[in-house]
Amino acid sequence: MKAALALPILVAPARAAAEDNEVGFTLLGYKERGLMKVSEPLVWARGRIAEVWEVEGSAAVDIVTGASPRLVSNAGGVPVQTVSGASINDRRKTGDVKVTRRLGDFSLAASGTLSKEEDYDSKAFGFEGTADFNERNTTLIAGYGKSNDRVKSTDDPTLDAPRYTTEYLAGVTQLLTPASLVQSTVRWSKGDGYYDDPYKFTITFYPQGQAALAADTRPDHRDTLSWLTRYRRHFPDAHGTLQADYRFYRDDWGIRAHTLEVAWQQDWGEAWSVRPSLRYYTQSAADFYSPVIPQPQPGILSSDQRLGAFGGLSPALRVTRRFDNGLVIEGTLGYVQNARNLHWGGNGSEAFDTLRAAYGIVGIHKAF
Repeated sequence: MKAALALPILVAPARAAAEDNEVGFTLLGYKERGLMKVSEPLVWARGRIAEVWEVEGSAAVDIVTGASPRLVSNAGGVPVQTVSGASINDRRKTGDVKVTRRLGDFSLAASGTLSKEEDYDSKAFGFEGTADFNERNTTLIAGYGKSNDRVKSTDDPTLDAPRYTTEYLAGVTQLLTPASLVQSTVRWSKGDGYYDDPYKFTITFYPQGQAALAADTRPDHRDTLSWLTRYRRHFPDAHGTLQADYRFYRDDWGIRAHTLEVAWQQDWGEAWSVRPSLRYYTQSAADFYSPVIPQPQPGILSSDQRLGAFGGLSPALRVTRRFDNGLVIEGTLGYVQNARNLHWGGNGSEAFDTLRAAYGIVGIHKAF
C-alpha cells in the first residue's frame, strides 16, 4: 500500500531545508496485535553542490512477516474476519533520488523512485517547482507525479496487471508573524488499472441454506483529493511550539476521511526537545463495501475492512537529542487503535475488527 499510494513529488524525509550536507539512518518497527509485523531500515543523504544544486536520496527495505485477514464469513451468524493460516514473509526494496536546482527565489526539482516486492512493482517520477515572494514570507509550490505499477499475486502466477496514477500538487506557505506560519497543500490524483486485492474473499451463508463466494472486486479507476493544512506557533517564553495539522480526503469510491493531529514540542536548551502528539482519524465506508454478499450478487464488492467506516486514535512521543558536532538522535514511540466505535458519530461498520498496533522509530543524522 505504501508503494501504491506514494508518488515521489516530495520524496525526501520531511524536515527543514539544511544549509549543510547531511546523512542519516532510521529504523522503524511496527507490530499489530496478532497480525502483521514490519521493520524498515532506511538510509538517506543530501548535499549541496556549488550553492545552487541539491541532491538527496534514500534507500529502504521493508521486512514484513505475520498473518493477514483473507476471508470474511458469517458462518457463525455474524460477519467476522478469518486470518490466513499461512505465514506471510515478504521484503520490499525501494530507493529514490531527487535533484533540485535553485534560481534565486525559484527552484526546480526532479525526482524518481523504484519499489519492488514479491507481488508489487512500482516505478514513478515527479517534478516540483517552488517560488518565494513577499520578501520570502510567502512560498508557492506546484508539483506533478506519475507512477507505473504492476500488481501480481503469489497465489496466481498468471496475474500481472497494470495500475497507472497521475498526481498533481499545489500549495502555499505563509509566514503570519515572526513566530507563526500556516501551510496549505492540495493534492489530487487520477488512477486507472487493477485495484482488486487478489488475496481477499467473502463467503456468505443465507438463511435459506444457500451460500455464495465472491472474490474482492473493485472499480478499475480511483480519483482522489486531499487537502492538508498545517499551523505552527512558537512561544518563546515557554520554549515550546504548538503544531496542528488537519487533512481532508475524498475519492470517487465514496470514502470521506478527516485527520486531526495536535502536538506540542517542548525545548530544553539547545540539546533536548520532547514532542507529545495525538492524532484522530475517521472515515466513511466505500460505496461497494459490504461484509456480506447481497442478493443479487453485485459485480463490484469488497469486504476488506480498510474500506469500511471506522475511526482511530494514535498517541505518540518523540524525544530529540542534539549535539554540538551536528549529530542528532531521535526516538519515537507510538500506539495505534482503529475501531468502529471511534468513527465520528459512533456508527462504524459492524464487522470492523479492532486493530491495535505499536510502533517505534529510532533515527540518527549528522550535518557536516
